[in-house]
Amino acid sequence: MSPVSAQQAAAPAAVYDTAHHVLTAFARAIGADERGAEYSIDFGPAVLAALVGQDHPHADSGLGPPAEPGPEASAFVAWLRTLREGCTHPGLFGWGLAGYLQGLNTARPVWPAVAGLADAARAELSDCAHRWRPDRMGWLDYDVVTGPAGSLLVLAADPRSAPRDLTATTGHLTRLCDTPELTALRVGRYRGEDLRGFNYGRINTGIAHGAAGVALALAAAARATGLTADLGTALTRLATWLRGESRIAPGGLITWPHAGGVAELPRGPQAWCYGTPGVAWALWETAGVLGDAELADFALDAAASVLRWYDSGDTAAPLGLTLCHGAPGLALLCDAFDRYAALPGAGPLRDRLVSELLGRQDEVIALADEDTTLLSGASGACAALLTLYGGDRGWLSAFGLR
Repeated sequence: MSPVSAQQAAAPAAVYDTAHHVLTAFARAIGADERGAEYSIDFGPAVLAALVGQDHPHADSGLGPPAEPGPEASAFVAWLRTLREGCTHPGLFGWGLAGYLQGLNTARPVWPAVAGLADAARAELSDCAHRWRPDRMGWLDYDVVTGPAGSLLVLAADPRSAPRDLTATTGHLTRLCDTPELTALRVGRYRGEDLRGFNYGRINTGIAHGAAGVALALAAAARATGLTADLGTALTRLATWLRGESRIAPGGLITWPHAGGVAELPRGPQAWCYGTPGVAWALWETAGVLGDAELADFALDAAASVLRWYDSGDTAAPLGLTLCHGAPGLALLCDAFDRYAALPGAGPLRDRLVSELLGRQDEVIALADEDTTLLSGASGACAALLTLYGGDRGWLSAFGLR
């Protein structure tokens, strides 16, 4: 039995060494008076600092122990300094308010002195619905990465949230599901852009920017506050639409195009942000809230097809090191399917991915020199490993996981 399966062994020392390097690189990169470009930072350093420091809470001295602070305390203080310039949007990543709240909540057991900051951030986040457009939307008006779906995931998982704190954000997302065709979720921006142009006039399918992410957020809200008629209708429509957009790829893989109406299927590795693992998890979570056994079976069939696909060796490219597009995110999804759905094969693939990641620590260290974020950088790779070896799982809610 692997250390991950046993959930007893501590993470290897090499993972902590890498985490210390990542945290030190972040602290050095943050200047005294500026925080860099918008998406050069997210709440990853706070999460990683808390995971490293969770066995040694700093209750007596606020933000650090009396002696010389370790890399986790130095990085966390550097991350806190970036808050001085405020947030540019309510979402999760970049300078997003939801991300800062998630980081503060994750760090709160280790550094209780941030409780007041977290409470203030929650109060502000619960009143952000006026920031989102109801039509001609961009991703930031509905998605997980920068939009209200991510904000709702954070609010729903926060034990200090009151039901009223979720009302405005939940209402915005349910109104976007007001027709069976999900017409309101069609993206009305990015026409002609190289990166995002494919989504113009279409409904994205994935977790990061699509219907699957909205479903995860609304399912989280239903678990937190109760399944209302509006939530039930919205979740049913999202699940029905996603099932209708599924495709069977060569080899029997049940998968999804990046957006509805797109003929081309993903060629690269299936990941958290798009493709089968993430969408299947969203459908599994939705089925649990709705009590829909048929939907749950479909979700597990889709997830099982991914496991067979990886076992076959037909993956088109090696997996990256990021939570969004790579092995850490897929390992966490496999862990979720093993832990909560007892899906045969999910645990072994998770363990295989963990073993591969343990052998790539030099690459994670190199990545830290370029990107220390949670979503697309070295903090995510380290945080995933530490969590899979028994670390605090609370931060996973920001990714729609448990």
